Amino acid sequence: MKEMQYNSGEIIIKEGTFGDSAFILKQGSVEVRKKTNVEDILLATLEAQEIFGEMGLIEDKPRSATIIAKSLVIVDEISREDFMGLVDVKKSFIIPILRAFFERLRQTNDLVVRLENKTGISDTVTEDTSVKVVRISGITGEAKKLLNNKERIIKKFPFKIGRESSQSYDAIFVNNDMFIEDKMPYNVSKNHLSINFYGNQFYVLDRGSSLGTIVNEKNIGGNISNYKAILNKGENTMIVGSETSPYQFKITL
Repeated sequence: MKEMQYNSGEIIIKEGTFGDSAFILKQGSVEVRKKTNVEDILLATLEAQEIFGEMGLIEDKPRSATIIAKSLVIVDEISREDFMGLVDVKKSFIIPILRAFFERLRQTNDLVVRLENKTGISDTVTEDTSVKVVRISGITGEAKKLLNNKERIIKKFPFKIGRESSQSYDAIFVNNDMFIEDKMPYNVSKNHLSINFYGNQFYVLDRGSSLGTIVNEKNIGGNISNYKAILNKGENTMIVGSETSPYQFKITL
């Protein structure tokens, strides 16, 4: 791997260009942005220890988004050749799986962008941009225990929540910022939901969970075709899973 440094505002990856490297973010933060016919959309903000550009390790397709340094950024760059050397022993088995996974992820990202661009934010919510962070705390005993009876401040979006897994192979497919140690019968899916910020509004997005999510008594995901619930300024309630789930939280903007 090769260590690289970028100043605030520098483009690390440009959408539409070709590249065969991925980057491990060691210091600083970056923005993931994607252009549409209407505007330039912020998809995510990544912090230290996160990886970007991973699709370049597997496929020969244009970069799907632009990565811009938000501060002084230090990354480790890993080339496709280096990566292949790491997985060479199991390459014939691993590569087809990763290729299919990344393609599905690309299609999902594109769908989300198209839906946001097409539908916008239809719910009526305050446009107050003074809200800079989200606070999450437990309502039920299990939720309080998960957060060590403290309030957690969220500054990174999307903030992803899902079930903790003891299976080592899940490390490839599970990507969360907060893990819930659920027990059978499960309420929480491995990739359950995310708390997002877009268009000056915060919202919860169900990521395709089995039982869905309940936000301010509104069901999303699971068997419901609606996957998004806007968060109001002030206090909100969120149940991860069914209405009897022990994982019930308060989200405060």
